Parts: sequence; structure tokens; C-alpha cells
Amino acid sequence: MSAFADPRDLMGQAREAWQAGDVARAVDRWQQAATAGEPLAAYNLGVLLDEGEHLPRNPARAAAWYRQAAEAGWPDAAFNLAVLCEQGDGIPTSPNEAARWFHAAAQGGNAQAMFNLGLKFDEGRGLPQDAEQAAQWYLLAAEAGEGRGAANLGRLFAMGEGVERSDVSAFKWYAIAAEMGVASAARHRERVARELNPDERLHAGERAREWLAEYWRQGRRGDA
Repeated sequence: MSAFADPRDLMGQAREAWQAGDVARAVDRWQQAATAGEPLAAYNLGVLLDEGEHLPRNPARAAAWYRQAAEAGWPDAAFNLAVLCEQGDGIPTSPNEAARWFHAAAQGGNAQAMFNLGLKFDEGRGLPQDAEQAAQWYLLAAEAGEGRGAANLGRLFAMGEGVERSDVSAFKWYAIAAEMGVASAARHRERVARELNPDERLHAGERAREWLAEYWRQGRRGDA
């Protein structure tokens, strides 16, 4: 294979090899493409070494590939690198580095990273505790399809932390989280409902339905 092979050609060859079950050839092509600066190839290598299913697990090497892809702007690589930093898996534990890479991933549109940033601001882990920042990131996470962001936003409204306390808004966000598949959200929604009169509950339900209708209209899909 020429040292000057086009990374796009290498990625195509890797995809064909992977689909044919030839892991060794796919890895070889991804390594060549990654060395030539292709971030998706570096990310793929990181995943293989992180998961340890097709290659011996090596989180330190996975982190190196994730870092290369993350520095090239690949948000999912930044998210996975942040997880390794947070867990100290193969690399030193660093809440600050984890926050840095979660932020990069969130800026790139990764919904899980948005939620994790909200959690870090919420709990003060790796970032200064700031309930207002937590609420903003939970909202962005919910808008990107992360139901846990909606559920935690409901909690902040129920407690009046970082936002003006509102049981109507808490009901709305718990209802949204429940529709997004968060198992505990329906229970919390009904607990908040006991604080509402019938008109308030009707209004909160309508606000949740309107938000969800707009969400689905825009073609978004949550995986939470």
C-alpha cells in the first residue's frame, strides 16, 4: 500500500474489509488512514481498543486514538475520551480533563456530553457547582434527544435550583422525559401533579405535548 494512498480510498477499503469480516485488513487500513489524519479512522481504532471485542482491550491506546480524533473535531471521540478521563481507565483520572472533553463533545452536538456537562455543573464535579449552567445544559441535552436532561431539568424546576421554582414546568419536563423513555420520570411527574390544581395540570400537560409535537415535527429522535 502506497504511503500516499488517499485516506478516502483507505476508508472505503476498510469498510469493505469490515463488512467481509476481515478485521485485520480493516484495522490495517484504518491505521493508515488515521496516520494520514482521518479522524473517523482514529475514532474507529479507539472504539475497537476500548471495547476489546475484536482487538485485545487497551484503553491507553484507545485514549490516544480518541485524542487524535477529538483534536480533529470528532465529537464522539471527545465524549469517549472524556469517559476514560473520568473513570481513570488506562489513563490518569482527571475530572478537569473529562469536563474539557465533554464540553468539546457537547459543542459538537453530542447529547450525552450535554447531559454530562449539566451533571458536572449540577454536582460540582470537575467544574464549579452552578445550577444555572446545569439547567442550560440539561435543556440543550433534552432538545438533542437526551431524556435524562429533561428529567433533571424537571427536578431543578421542582426544587427551584438554577431556575425559578415552578411545579407546572417540573410536570412538563417530567412528562417529556417519560415520553423519551426515562423510567422514573412518570413517577416524579405524578408526585409533582399532586401539587397542581386541575387547571395547572391541564396547562402543564398541554405545554409538554406542544414541546414534543415540535420536537417530533423537526424529525428529532431521542435514544434515552
